[in-house]
Amino acid sequence: MSASPSDTAARPVTAVMPDVTGGNALRAQEQMDGTQVRFEDVRGKDREVVDPQAWRVCGSRPGANQQITSYPVVLLVAPTTESCP
Repeated sequence: MSASPSDTAARPVTAVMPDVTGGNALRAQEQMDGTQVRFEDVRGKDREVVDPQAWRVCGSRPGANQQITSYPVVLLVAPTTESCP
């Protein structure tokens, strides 16, 4: 039995999350090319990422090489002056 058209339409389009951990946040955003990306302070300090060039990627949701099934993708970032936890 094949899926009905409505079943197919309900499935999200998926892609694989690249491994951008350790890289520059701006470069990671550019690498995501058109994917909705949201930056989140990895330390939970709610600092706004005004200049992604000054931040590094500490992790992501979904994780590297995992299927992207919802958007936006979240890049967990820290200022380049700080190490990742």
